[in-house]
Amino acid sequence: MKKFILLMMAIGLFTFSCKNEQKEVKEEMPVESYKLTQLWESDTVFTTVEAVIYDPKTDLIYVSNIEGEPWGADGVGSIGKLKMDGTVVEAKWITGLSAPKGLGIIGDKLYVTDIKNLVEIDIPTGKISKTYTVEDSEGLNDVSTSADGIVYFTDSQKGVLHMLKDGVVSVVVDSLQGSNGVFVENDRLLLGTWGDESLTQYKFADKSISIVADSITQPDGVEAIGDGGYLVSSWKGLIHHVAADGTTSLLLDTAKDTISAADIDFVQDKQ
Repeated sequence: MKKFILLMMAIGLFTFSCKNEQKEVKEEMPVESYKLTQLWESDTVFTTVEAVIYDPKTDLIYVSNIEGEPWGADGVGSIGKLKMDGTVVEAKWITGLSAPKGLGIIGDKLYVTDIKNLVEIDIPTGKISKTYTVEDSEGLNDVSTSADGIVYFTDSQKGVLHMLKDGVVSVVVDSLQGSNGVFVENDRLLLGTWGDESLTQYKFADKSISIVADSITQPDGVEAIGDGGYLVSSWKGLIHHVAADGTTSLLLDTAKDTISAADIDFVQDKQ
């Protein structure tokens, strides 16, 4: 059995266990083949948490706190940080944001979407170093960063995917069906699209868009687990495993407890 670390909001930390290591899966994967086990839950000092991300350089988890209105420019949002054992280091490490959501890291820089801005934070100093205002944007959301230093981020209100490359923001693709979560791979981007309740792929080579897996309500965070499969969280309070062939299995359902599942992070080297 392999166990890995999954960070999700509340904030909580779960282990993800795989009992079936076959490379090809033709039929729907049984739910019991994959399992999430809660290891800890943080203190209730974070406010309307949207996203988490693990930083291997600092061995810390960064947390985006909306706190106020989900799309309100009220200046009360913040970024917090905590240790991998759930100990809170600083609940409000970076302040003065409005509705911070997606998080991404490149080197010593932490990137966070904040309604119409992509904000760059210098991690060593804990200061905002740059702010990129995205013209005509309405609701910037999730973030994913590539190995070659590109920041990809969605506008879930307009169905647009942007990228920041060499200090310039541009549109990668528009007319998406409510783009929320985003995850970048070598040859494609995976997107959680609310309009068609799907995990969608955008291929860089031919700019084609197609559905990888459907019937995923309100898909939010998307993370690869290293074996060709993915974990997809849903704002409704669900976490699905999506196999390489698009087969889905429900791993967690907190809807009955009115607990939403926003953006997640999956840490493969923490076993």
